Amino acid sequence: MVSLDGGEPELRRDALTGIWSILAPGRSDRPHTTGDGDDGPCPFCPGNESLTPPEIWALGRKESRPDTPGWEVRVIPNLYAALKPDLQGGGWKRGARIGRPARGYHEVIINSPQHDLPLADMRPDQARQLFQAYRARYSELASYPQVQQVIIIENHGSQAGASIDHPHTQVFGLPLIPEMTRNELRNTVQSWPASCPLCEDLIEAREDGRVIAETGSWSAFTPYASRFSYEVRLVPISHKPALNLADDDELSGLAETLPQVLSGLSRLLDDPPYNLFFHCAPADGKDYRHYHWHLEIIPRGEKAAGFEFSSGIYINTGVPEESTRQIREAMGRQA
Repeated sequence: MVSLDGGEPELRRDALTGIWSILAPGRSDRPHTTGDGDDGPCPFCPGNESLTPPEIWALGRKESRPDTPGWEVRVIPNLYAALKPDLQGGGWKRGARIGRPARGYHEVIINSPQHDLPLADMRPDQARQLFQAYRARYSELASYPQVQQVIIIENHGSQAGASIDHPHTQVFGLPLIPEMTRNELRNTVQSWPASCPLCEDLIEAREDGRVIAETGSWSAFTPYASRFSYEVRLVPISHKPALNLADDDELSGLAETLPQVLSGLSRLLDDPPYNLFFHCAPADGKDYRHYHWHLEIIPRGEKAAGFEFSSGIYINTGVPEESTRQIREAMGRQA
């Protein structure tokens, strides 16, 4: 059985709920350089490449060598990883105690060379480059036989979990399928092929006036059963199971839509902390054509408390139809 005494991360399964947790004590050592501006050089800025692990992938550099300036998007291993590819040993079961080494991948995508350029302020061409990096890293990690799920997240602001000011994204290659994904798969497969819950949700969002923005390939709307005020769901119009299947036109549509929505939220809520995350089908090689990949944005104005933790039911003080109206007005669109 693996011991946390060595500081290496473990995956442990809760016997009551079946939910897995990652125990990663080494992440407590990661630096926090948000806010006070007195933390020394930023490891994610050009010219400081030696302060990070060697890069895995980069976009934009023409002639210079790896780990030098000139990049537009840069990908590195997370120095304080929650998952590591080289962990040794197998899983264990001792009574109800089930676990395994947290063997997987944890990468950082540095969104751009600019230290103060949030996604909300990116031009479409800059956002498109970033989303090309997302697709490339998703495709690479999803191809590894030990990876069953790829998760992409961006935490904006320290209250949302960001520890470094320079805008960046995290990518996780998990050796298992999380329970949240399994729940979504169960819900979607029940109605397939007659219908897709997310496609129906989009149709009904149009009927209810919950659509915030729509391009030829994307729709952004507030979910009917929103858990948090100003929660936003972004859905590609074309039903596909995962990011790696998105074509260039769809990435361009996302590059048009997502910064606009984030900019509206920023104006409306005074640059709120938020969590942005991708939902994709598992990467275990099975047929998930019933699943519809999408993104979610959760501004962190409200906090889950005892009732939410005890029941899994969220109390939301906002009404999605009203949130839609306010976000559209902040974006300069007709309510």
